[in-house]
Amino acid sequence: MIEIYGTANCVYCERARVLCDDNNLEYVYKALDDKENGLTFMEEFTQKVPGAKTVPQIFWHGKYIGGHNDFAIEIENTREFGQGGF
Repeated sequence: MIEIYGTANCVYCERARVLCDDNNLEYVYKALDDKENGLTFMEEFTQKVPGAKTVPQIFWHGKYIGGHNDFAIEIENTREFGQGGF
């Protein structure tokens, strides 16, 4: 499972979601600015990636990948797209 932490109006956050959709990858999008769950997601975010100042921040099967560009490279270089390959 892929976790994407992002915000509204973030171009790279949307691009990360499109990468998942285009590659049929299951993901959960956690909007840090969501009115209902944003505070919970922000707490998770700061625990998982302390000091991160940009979004998206992406995890794949619990492994920290990084931002959009890192994620695109991971998809390109992972034959099984992270499915059990860790």
